[in-house]
Amino acid sequence: MHILTGFLTIALGFAISGAAASAFEALTERRASFRLLREPDVTAVAAVPVVTIGGSYIIARNLLLSGVKRPAWAVCVGTVVFGLWSLVIGSAALNAVVG
Repeated sequence: MHILTGFLTIALGFAISGAAASAFEALTERRASFRLLREPDVTAVAAVPVVTIGGSYIIARNLLLSGVKRPAWAVCVGTVVFGLWSLVIGSAALNAVVG
């Protein structure tokens, strides 16, 4: 039962992450990426919540759709990172709703 709860929490976190990044892309017509944090103006400050919440989606998208052939260990590390990031986002969302 606990493992199912963990998987559902990861799925919820990844869904929230994808929704945040997609909402940003729809509103600004720019691709959500970690490069937004390097912008010289207010865009970098405004991008911090988007990158924080949408980070797991951005990492997964970069791993799967970048077209760059990566070694197996890099894909494994990326998968663990975005899985843990999704777990944290999902746990925070559940704590916010359930209490």
